[in-house]
Amino acid sequence: MSKRTLFTYYSSSSSTPTPPETNARPPKNRRVEFCASDIISDPGLRKPIDEYPFEIRDQVKRAYALRGPTQQPVGFTFPRSWQSGEWRSFQQHWFGTYDLLEYSESKDAAFCFYCYLFFEPGKPDKWGSSVFAKVGIDKWKEALEKFDKHDASHSHCNARLKCDDFMNQRTSVTRKFEKQSKEEYNRYKTRLSSSLDVARFLIQQGDAFRGHDESSTSLNKGTFGEMIDWYKDKVEVVKDAYDKGSKNCQMLSPFIQKDLTKACAEEVTSVIMDEIRGRRFSVLIDESRDVSIKEQMAMVLRFVNDEGKVLERFLGLKHIGKCTSIALKEALVGMISSHKLSMRMIHGQGYDGASNMRGEFNGVQKLVRDQNPYAFYVHCFAHQLQLVVVAVSTSTPAIADFF
Repeated sequence: MSKRTLFTYYSSSSSTPTPPETNARPPKNRRVEFCASDIISDPGLRKPIDEYPFEIRDQVKRAYALRGPTQQPVGFTFPRSWQSGEWRSFQQHWFGTYDLLEYSESKDAAFCFYCYLFFEPGKPDKWGSSVFAKVGIDKWKEALEKFDKHDASHSHCNARLKCDDFMNQRTSVTRKFEKQSKEEYNRYKTRLSSSLDVARFLIQQGDAFRGHDESSTSLNKGTFGEMIDWYKDKVEVVKDAYDKGSKNCQMLSPFIQKDLTKACAEEVTSVIMDEIRGRRFSVLIDESRDVSIKEQMAMVLRFVNDEGKVLERFLGLKHIGKCTSIALKEALVGMISSHKLSMRMIHGQGYDGASNMRGEFNGVQKLVRDQNPYAFYVHCFAHQLQLVVVAVSTSTPAIADFF
């Protein structure tokens, strides 16, 4: 997979109310999605699974399950509190003994990763699955005893088994195709592979997928559809897979195209995280509006690799409700923590000169430095050059008239 930067846009909104005009056509519902950047690392700040829209709960579970227990900080100094006549705290080595544990820095409490994903409300809860999933354990005197009892409880074991079954893709595919022939299963894999090949090529070239009219009678179905047709004409096995396979599972729909693009983006992000491997880095962020007039924040990481070269890697886009310094800082923390990175690893910040970014008292750079005093701020040189060009062009009438 190429390391080329991917700019993948994710839409996430609820249906819009019908306008009051009688002749107005009600707008179409948009597909609600959950992105990897929406993952909240701190278990004490996560929204319960049953509070997400029903149609994306499986997406939420899969996104968290793929990452595993994210909040197991290494080298973190756990705060001590006075409990039962002694100073007590969470212990680092507990993570090695109990792989189910996650630690919340905001609540100074331990949570169970599996029970968060697959706890069933209303079921008998003898050993605190609801507490481990939603409230957290913060009494450390008898913590090991509670962990042992919870780990052996029926509700926790059931949640762990559900997680294993949920992530066992081969079992899942086998169940879906258990009534189908081996030939149909192979055709499905061929359709999937060919769609993925085309998606990867278009991503590497930075080309658009969709067309204005993607129906079977269209003269131009868009780049993705036309390339699939070209693929079928060139490779007989692929043509056979589409012509003789299931007509309801062609792997060509817009949703499938988006899922393939998202999977490729996550693979590239994984390569970037392998490059960083615990190194210090700087963050470069900027906000702007997309074509749908939604505010979004782009983030780039800048670091030095094993060969001593300075690299810049695009990490992703994050839609934000408003461009206040607090909202931008929360989006920054969310994107950093969703990739198992720590704010303490930031050693530099580069933004434009807007007050919400560089403000001395309330800007993003100040809020980040309150959390990490070594994250030094430098005014982005690209933005400085832009200001110089604008100033020069406006100061000379001939140049101003030219532009």
